[in-house]
Amino acid sequence: MNGTQPSDTFVKLYNSIIVDLLVQICNSNPNYCVKEKINNENLPNALWKTYKKYETETSENMLGSRLDRHKLASCICGTITELQPIVGLNNVKNSQSVNELLALHTALNVIKCFMMEEIFENSNDPIEIKNEINLYLKKNFELRLPHLEDNICDSQEYQKNIINALFWCHRKCHTFSRKCFRYDIWAYSKIFYHLELYNKPLFYKCIQNYKQHQSIN
Repeated sequence: MNGTQPSDTFVKLYNSIIVDLLVQICNSNPNYCVKEKINNENLPNALWKTYKKYETETSENMLGSRLDRHKLASCICGTITELQPIVGLNNVKNSQSVNELLALHTALNVIKCFMMEEIFENSNDPIEIKNEINLYLKKNFELRLPHLEDNICDSQEYQKNIINALFWCHRKCHTFSRKCFRYDIWAYSKIFYHLELYNKPLFYKCIQNYKQHQSIN
């Protein structure tokens, strides 16, 4: 993987996840649009270069060189949160958290993608069945966030807390009287790891539902 051309993995995740979420968000609100260029780069290249920066920073503190799915999701989440690709059309002010919503759900879908690939690679089922299971999972499984009633004393939804935390990564640096961006790759990597663990029973239940449905038919 070199630093100038996006990796095959990044291209796949961009085309299959990020583009789809951008379309969904912009279709949901006609006042939203996507920046054509960021830092004089078209959107895919701008995202790749910032992602590569995070990937390099992460790799420098690892024994190996290959990021696991949680660190990869964290790097992509940080990339989107930093670059803020969604803006208001014709200078209309957009929601202060729409980019953070995009960042969070991109990361969750990255985890889902790797969970599906793992099942596909480790299954002994015929290729036709594996393809059908993947299609079923794509349509019927979404990573869930802990319910409000699971909180000990917090009265705010889990998603809102995460989105707020991402939004607050943009803060004013009083030393230099300018905005700065502080994102903790490792902390969010751990969050995404625990969210995968939280969702694994639901993931396998979804697979079981598919198999039960097939046996009935």
